Amino acid sequence: MGPGQLGWLDAALAALAPSGLTPAECRQVFLLLVGLVRNLARQLTDFDQAHDQEWSRLTGELLHRHADRFPALTRAIAAGASEPTEIDPLDFGLARILDGVQVLVDRGGAGSS
Repeated sequence: MGPGQLGWLDAALAALAPSGLTPAECRQVFLLLVGLVRNLARQLTDFDQAHDQEWSRLTGELLHRHADRFPALTRAIAAGASEPTEIDPLDFGLARILDGVQVLVDRGGAGSS
């Protein structure tokens, strides 16, 4: 970690301190959030329209031939799971993560039953 990343971690730990979570839990929350952001940034950086179309075509052919091996995936794709949506992946991911963190805070941390 460089100075910038240490600054992010310091700010996150300060923001999470009043939550009642342990410092270790706060660090894990930070790592979870940073992981989401980095993953989405990498997807956006690596995205290539032509490659995506070719991948979709090849995956469609593969699923058509082997639908019995991947029944849940085949059903999901047929139902539109891979089609563009209005769902913003960052908003969706942050909301799900923060919902879970709220449950953890309400429970008093991971060590509580």
